[in-house]
Amino acid sequence: MIFQDSGTTLNPSLTILQLLDEPLKLNTPFNEEKRKELIRTTLQKVGLLGDHMNFYPHMFSGGQKQRISLARAIILQPQVIILDEALAALDPSLRSQMINLLLDLQQQMGLAYILISHNLGIIRHFSDEIMVLSNGKVVESGKTLEVMRKPKHKVTQKLLINQNFQLKPSIRY
Repeated sequence: MIFQDSGTTLNPSLTILQLLDEPLKLNTPFNEEKRKELIRTTLQKVGLLGDHMNFYPHMFSGGQKQRISLARAIILQPQVIILDEALAALDPSLRSQMINLLLDLQQQMGLAYILISHNLGIIRHFSDEIMVLSNGKVVESGKTLEVMRKPKHKVTQKLLINQNFQLKPSIRY
């Protein structure tokens, strides 16, 4: 899982190596050398340097911390990753980079994402299917473009109106 504020999910007293090594120690039979190599490779996969494993979280920008959180999420090669408003706090340029990285990793690793967001532009660009929730209940679901073109529920309609959302051809950032 990747949260909106990745900085608060990274223990400031541990190096990135220690943060990423913990799930490997607990869930794999790999020795220390193999774990370090996997950490180095995973950091590179998310656009960081392998040597960043020796740094502490406070030494990174917000976008880099989000990449560390992504590395932590993919290091055990899951099938599904949950992104809880993980792109909301990023500026538009970093958000575009992160979306492209997530889509690339999806292709490379066969990942599926569950994206929790209020940003309909990101949802439209990022998802094949959508579920609209209101008070914890699903009020509408279906293919993303179909739901957004012809919203049936008032909550979906209100979301589209509040964001002054207009459907445009899909453009990859």
